[in-house]
Amino acid sequence: MSAAVDVTVVIPVYNTMPYLTACLDSMVAQTIGADRFEVVAVDDGSTDGSGEELDRFAAEHPGLVRVVHQANSGGPAVPCNAGLEIARGRYVFFIGSDDYFGPEALERMVDRADELGSDVLLCKMVGVNGRKAPDVFAEDVADAPFPTPELAWALSNTKLFRRELVESEGLRFPEGMAVCSDVPFTLRAMAKASKITILSDYDSYYAVKRETGGNLIYSTGPVEWVHAAEQIVAAIEELYEPGPEREALMYRVFSREIAKCVQPQFLSADKSSREKFWEAVAGFCDAYLTEEIREQLPTEKRVKVSLAQRREWDLLEAAIGEDAPGFLVEDGRVFVRYSGFREGCPDEWYEATAERVVGRLAKGVDPIDLTWAGDRATGFFLEYWFRVPVAGLEPDAVGVSAERLVKAKGPAARRSVPVGEFHVHDVVAEVELRPDGDTTVVAARLPVGGIAETAGRWSLRGHLAMGPFVYDLPLKTVKGPVERQGRPGSVTVDWGQKSLLVVHSAGKPSLKRRVASLVGLKPSRK
Repeated sequence: MSAAVDVTVVIPVYNTMPYLTACLDSMVAQTIGADRFEVVAVDDGSTDGSGEELDRFAAEHPGLVRVVHQANSGGPAVPCNAGLEIARGRYVFFIGSDDYFGPEALERMVDRADELGSDVLLCKMVGVNGRKAPDVFAEDVADAPFPTPELAWALSNTKLFRRELVESEGLRFPEGMAVCSDVPFTLRAMAKASKITILSDYDSYYAVKRETGGNLIYSTGPVEWVHAAEQIVAAIEELYEPGPEREALMYRVFSREIAKCVQPQFLSADKSSREKFWEAVAGFCDAYLTEEIREQLPTEKRVKVSLAQRREWDLLEAAIGEDAPGFLVEDGRVFVRYSGFREGCPDEWYEATAERVVGRLAKGVDPIDLTWAGDRATGFFLEYWFRVPVAGLEPDAVGVSAERLVKAKGPAARRSVPVGEFHVHDVVAEVELRPDGDTTVVAARLPVGGIAETAGRWSLRGHLAMGPFVYDLPLKTVKGPVERQGRPGSVTVDWGQKSLLVVHSAGKPSLKRRVASLVGLKPSRK
């Protein structure tokens, strides 16, 4: 191999078997050619066989994989810096040792960066096992501005960096951070880059969430997250004067790093540890939380950081434990009833303005009863009662309807639609609302005459108008027996995946079948 190559892939490694093997396999499978890249893998004191696996790959692929073994440093910063010190590529890419590349990843990235003169290139990331990827890959962007609210969320080091930029700016990873040490590095690189490119036409990078949840971001405590946030803020303040650019990056810190500190898994710690966690968050909020940032945060995060800053530990812990809060609609405003609502805390903390709350709303919808009613003379109806976790709804804010399903497809997922864009489904029910404390009971009476005459399947759905959105939710089956006395013979109700209600109709029977039914004969199968 020549002294210089196109790209060096640096892999910091600590106890990531068996995921490491898939990562290394993806290196060997690269189409760029073995003479154009190198892999520098730094074993940070692994004890699970990761070091031996690296040595095996290096022996099988001499000249391609170089391995460095070192004592454990406590985080990925030191091994990343060690890899940088011996990198020979014109570009450098850092990959998590539990992640892997698509086969054409390096070839596409290097060719595009050379074509455009990019200093930093973001390749399309795909989440695996529920891990999320940044929402910036809708289209290719040759020269992306930075920072923007979108790119502020894409500050991991899983990018292609021009090594000339890295060395000229003296960029290295801060070694005192337990988590997010890549963010100050990437932030500085993107701030100093003459051109940032987004490559979205190929699934280049597969970001894997381990089945055991052992990824560093899932196993770090609040004090370490706050320390990381402080280091990120220091980099932001170094690079940007007060203004919209700094504001976008500061918002990201509160919405991501600080929000990580107030998660349910930390409630299991002892009381003194929890108070230390929350005090660290409170101190950070005292130093950096502005009213402008507070207003931008979604209600769940806004309430938690605000209660932390006020040192309301009991209310904070109650809010952290609430995954299905109730709602109040009042004078056109939508409030999310987390702990502390109307208990001396400002209403503005709890108000959802342009925020979609479909997941939290759906969790609180509770089916009550389902029955068939009517007869052939007056018509048949499906009557369904359910509870929604919302108080203050106007009568015309709630509807129930049946949406016809296409062939073998199941009910559409829950969704939110701007009020002006929502269209009622095929068959509409009569609806009555019955306020019940902090909730509302919905009684729906759906006519099934038209359904009975048409073969097909329908999803029973509820739709609630709250604020600027209509929430369209598939309704679920009820527990217990269903009264079938008034059911037309051609229509049934069942439930499949996730217990979602589906109305089935065999359609209007043929003349031959109706005559056979009248005279008590079985129709011919011909």
